[in-house]
Amino acid sequence: MEVNEFIERYSAGENRFTGANLAGIDLVGADLIGIILNDANLQKANFTFCYLSRADLSRANLEETNFSGANLNQSNLVGANLHRSEFHGAILQKSDMRNTKLTLANLLDANLIEVDLRFADLSSANLKGACLRGANMRLEKRAKPTILKGANLDKADLKGADLQGVDLRNASLVGANLREANLRGSNLTGADLTQANLKGAFLTEVDLTGGKLIGANLSNAKLERVKFIDADMSMVNLDSATMPDCKLIRANLIQANMTFARLNRSDLSRANLYGAIMRNASLMEVFFARTNMTSADLTNANLIGADLSSANIAGVNLEGAIMPDGQVYH
Repeated sequence: MEVNEFIERYSAGENRFTGANLAGIDLVGADLIGIILNDANLQKANFTFCYLSRADLSRANLEETNFSGANLNQSNLVGANLHRSEFHGAILQKSDMRNTKLTLANLLDANLIEVDLRFADLSSANLKGACLRGANMRLEKRAKPTILKGANLDKADLKGADLQGVDLRNASLVGANLREANLRGSNLTGADLTQANLKGAFLTEVDLTGGKLIGANLSNAKLERVKFIDADMSMVNLDSATMPDCKLIRANLIQANMTFARLNRSDLSRANLYGAIMRNASLMEVFFARTNMTSADLTNANLIGADLSSANIAGVNLEGAIMPDGQVYH
């Protein structure tokens, strides 16, 4: 179908083009609000600055299609192939993108507020600066997780997003806003969260093995049973974080702020806590085997039942701390 024929038919009131072959069509700036193009072949089509609000593009082939600056507000993209598609600056607010293939797609600065991305594959996609507030990527029972493996989410806004069970292995989230986001059970192995804001976030049972959290804000975060094995957490802010039963084996916590943090029963063996601030922290039954605690501040910390037998405590401030035997240190 030629572009002129398509426009004529659409202008005449026809809006259903199910299964149409429009590969390579150029529709820059066209008004296509409410159009139905489900199961269509739109590979390498140009929809730059188009109006596609409430469009039905479900199961369409949109590989390498250009949606730069387009408005796809409340559109239906369920099951669409969007491999290497271009969404730079596009508006996709409240769109249904379940089960879409967005591998290597460019969503730089895109508006993805309240988008449904359950079961979608965004492996190695570029979401730098994208707004994903309230987005739904929650893992459903007996379903595959949303995949963001290797994706670029630097400075993305994910405040309040539901990322429960998401695959974020080796993803880059440098400077991302994850405040109050739900990441419960997600896989963040090798992810880079340097300078990320995770204040009040839920990370229960998350795997952050080998991850980077340099200077990240995790104050008041819920971190029960998190794996921080070999993680770089230097200068991290864990003020008032809840993190019992965590695995912090060989973690780098140089100059970390753990004031009022609750780490009961956590494993900090071989971790580096040089200069860490742990004032008023709850460290009951914590395992400090061969832990470097040089110059750490444990003022008023609770160490009842903790194992300090092989830890390096040179220069540690223990003023007012409750020691493993229950005695107050003076």
